[in-house]
Parts: sequence; structure tokens; C-alpha cells
Amino acid sequence: MSIRKFLSILAGLLILAIATASCGPDIENTDPSNQVITFWYQHSGAREEIIQKMIADFNASNEWKITVQGKYAGSYDEIYKKIVDGIPVHQVPDLTVAYSNQAVEYAKMGGIVELIPYIESPKWGFSKSDLDDFFAFTEIGDYLPEFKGRYGFPNQRSMEVLYYNEDWLRKLGFDHPPHTWEEFEQMACTASNKAEGKHGYVLSVDPSTFADMLFNRDGLLTSADGKSYTFGGQAGLDVLTFLHNLSDKGCLALESEVKQDQDEFSAGRALFTFSSTSGLPDYLRLVSDGANFNWSVSTMPTSLGSPRISVYGASLSIMSTTPEKQLAAWLFIKWLTSTQQTAYWAQSTGYFPVRRSAAELLKNYFSKNPQYGKAFSFLDLDIAVEPGLASWTECRNQISKMFEAATRGGDPNLLLKNAQDECTRLKKILDSPQ
Repeated sequence: MSIRKFLSILAGLLILAIATASCGPDIENTDPSNQVITFWYQHSGAREEIIQKMIADFNASNEWKITVQGKYAGSYDEIYKKIVDGIPVHQVPDLTVAYSNQAVEYAKMGGIVELIPYIESPKWGFSKSDLDDFFAFTEIGDYLPEFKGRYGFPNQRSMEVLYYNEDWLRKLGFDHPPHTWEEFEQMACTASNKAEGKHGYVLSVDPSTFADMLFNRDGLLTSADGKSYTFGGQAGLDVLTFLHNLSDKGCLALESEVKQDQDEFSAGRALFTFSSTSGLPDYLRLVSDGANFNWSVSTMPTSLGSPRISVYGASLSIMSTTPEKQLAAWLFIKWLTSTQQTAYWAQSTGYFPVRRSAAELLKNYFSKNPQYGKAFSFLDLDIAVEPGLASWTECRNQISKMFEAATRGGDPNLLLKNAQDECTRLKKILDSPQ
């Protein structure tokens, strides 16, 4: 073990001890007044203007005279690298954005705060009515099984949906989007015409799409005990075989450049794509500027009685600093996730709010953006999330390779086994013992 690694672990243990103490009963007697906290985020352009406006509103209105200083700190990955380097030398923000597989690394280093004491605090936490108002994904998405706690709280979410060309489907004789995988194959193959450059489905290689397809065949990414990656066993094999066969039949086109799926769809040359709802504004603009047809979104086809929705996104995480700064950061999170603020953020950015009560404030937005309103209605369906494991970052790369190889004629059995073995190997190296 290198000296730097040893010092990093030692510093992490010290910070963890301090953080654990600060999140105990004394939280009720902590005074957050006049604290100045730094907030690192990834938003740029119009979204940065919006978050800066919200920060200014909080600074001007909060009763504790807390001042939040927001700063663009790069992409998610860039922020992650800065924080991993900064934790051992105490050069971190007070609040940041983090995916759960990033938060687990911060937790391993002792540099992040467990949030359940704040959420459940009689003085500073949420009321029962507040907790009942949050969508289910707020509870299951940020739990880290390695640490048996929550290390993030969401202020936004996206989901993967099926984008489909309504006019084209109707012309082909179908009056609804595909509800099952059999219907999806039938529709995609009917639409495909290589001579005319038309595709039933343009596939963008994304590990989240594989996960979503797996969830909708009743498969899980890991074993029940969380000790190995399984990719659903037979369910995972069914996903790869399905894509392999679609490709063989000429019913699927593999994306060859970034956002080709959007471009083909908006030009009226792709019947189906799977993509995040965060792309809804882009699809709206591109279709309007392109072939200008009627289109909509639907849940992913499923072999289950009811579709399962994959909801994802980064959350807000509090770094281990001082009890006062940690509480001030929590109060800003609490304000951001209030009904009024989550609704404002949703209609300003196209992300989903985290509270059901936001729907009342979004009625006009739903009316002007029917595809968004339809997707919003999916949020109370059965929710599935990707694992909050440190190894998941590297494992996603293996899934991408497996996913693409299956559409290029690779053996689904061999591809699945190799990816399982490699991800399980990575898990043993990168994840703490369960």
C-alpha cells in the first residue's frame, strides 16, 4: 500500500468519526445561522441561470441568514475526480451533486454525511405528510447497502421511455404503442425497410437501456444478497437474444454516432428509440424542425403484468465539514425539494419533480407539453433503480461492450457470462465487504 493511499484512508477514518458524531443527537441543538456554504453543480447555460436564481431566492428569504455560493465545477465525472482528490486534504464543497455509485466512494473515504438523521430530525427534518408526498424513488434511489444508510437526496429525476412516431404507427395499422416485447418486434420489423433507409428501432448503446430491458423481464442486475452481478440470468440472456435476433432480421439499426437515434427519429426514419425524458425538449425541437409529425412517449415494453420504470439521476450530497455547515446545507436541500421549488425547477428544466403535490402547479406545463405530462403519470408505477455500488461505474462499461456486441452478431450466452464474470471480479476489488 502506498503512503498516499494509507494517508487517504487514515484521513477518511478521521473524517468519518467526526461526521458520525456530528450527525448524532446534537443535530437538534446545532445552530445553522449565518453559515456560508459552497455548492458544486454540473449545470451550465440556461440551467445554471435557473439554479443561480433559486440560490439567490434562498439566500434572500431563509430565516437563518444562510448564504449559499453556487459554482459550476465541471461535469459529473470532473466533480467526482475533484472531490476524490479533495477529501484527504479537506478541499471539498459543503454540498455537491453525486450519483449513488459516486457517493459510495465518498462514503468509503469518510467524506460524506449520512442523511437519515436529518430526514428524521424532529426539528429539522420532514413531517410525515412531507414524506408521504415524495415519490417512492426518493427513498430507494440513494440507499447505499454497503453502509446501510442514505447519502443523497434527489431534487430531480429522469426516466427512460419509449419514443414513438404516432403517425407512422397508425399508417402501419397499429393504434397503440407496443405493450409487450412481441408487439415491439412486430411493429419494428413491419416498419423497417433498408432500401428506403427506414428503421423500426435505432439503438443507442446505453447500460441504462439494458438495465431497463432487464427490469421489464423481471430480472435484477445483482444477486439477492448483492454479492455478485447476475444480470438476471435467463432474463439477461433473453434481452441479449432479443436484440441479437432483431438485428439479424434487419429490424434494428445500431447508432454509429452520438445522438443518431434522435436525428433518425426526428427525420421520420426511426419508428422507435429509447431515451431519457431529460431529452424531451430536444426531441420536441428536433421533430418540429425535422419531419414534424405527431409523436409521443410510452413505458418500455414488458413481459410483466405492469411495466417497471427505471428512474435515475444524481442527487444532492452533503460533505463532511462542520455540524453547522452540514445543517445549513441540509436546509438548502429541504428548501429545494419543497413543492413550489421542485415544480419550478421541473418546468424550467424538463426534469421531473420529486413531490406528487407539484402536479397541481404543473397543470399548465402538462397542457403545453403533453409528452412530459404523460411521462409524469408513470412515476407511480413500480420503480427500479440501478445499484448504488462503487463497482457499478466500471461495470457499466462492460455492459456497453456486451450490449453492442450482441447486436453485431456475438453469442448472447458467451457475452453475458463474460460480462457477469468481469463485473463480479470488479465488485470484489472495488466494493467494501457486505
